Amino acid sequence: MESFYEKCREDDRQLVVHGNGNHSFPAHFHNNLEIFLVGRGEYEVVINGEKLVAKGGDVFVTDSYDVHEYKRIKERADEDARVLLIPYCLLGKFNARRKGFRFAEHRIADEKLCAELIGLTDGYLLGERAEGVREAGAALILSLLFERLAFTAEKPRDEVALMRKMLIYIQENFREKISRETLSRALGYTEAHISRVFHRYVKAGISEYVNGLRLDFIDKRLEEGYDGTRLELIFEAGFNSWQTYYRVRKKSKK
Repeated sequence: MESFYEKCREDDRQLVVHGNGNHSFPAHFHNNLEIFLVGRGEYEVVINGEKLVAKGGDVFVTDSYDVHEYKRIKERADEDARVLLIPYCLLGKFNARRKGFRFAEHRIADEKLCAELIGLTDGYLLGERAEGVREAGAALILSLLFERLAFTAEKPRDEVALMRKMLIYIQENFREKISRETLSRALGYTEAHISRVFHRYVKAGISEYVNGLRLDFIDKRLEEGYDGTRLELIFEAGFNSWQTYYRVRKKSKK
């Protein structure tokens, strides 16, 4: 489980592009507009609790503060996909044009449009490009998307706000003991409601998600050259025993 996206990117003003790779990210949200282009490949995509399957030719657009996640369904040698994060500071004209309306649908199934957007991404945004060139490319991509998107005045469900609160709390406290009981006490909702909403949006249990963050924490610290013992790091990440860590690690590789 990747952890790069797992908290609000409120202060991030950079236009970020990820080329081909394992685009598998846990439930997260941010104020960036996120675009997922699937030229070839197959993914499970969950946006605000709606579970969809992404295939070649699909374009997914996730609005600011929508809770979303991706999971690659199966690995394939000819996979071709891109993830674009367009910061809020570059969304002025786009947001002005839609006049406060939200996306009615998050998926556009159009192979021609997807191929065109991937071409623009590779030509303007990937590699060494002047910032002005990258911003011009982002503006063109947004313009093309605007013409194809449908909008609605419908307000998001209150559950989305609760899901954001849970993700923030977990991100800030995952090295401590976290359960539906602790979330219930911290956020003021019943344990049953906490559990039901979390599973609906993340399609996983709270402990599974928390343990994924702990594994990511360990991996990142090791990459950074952690100089303590592995057992010390396991406890620092929030696991209560060596056995629990290895059980979780083994399960994550299945």
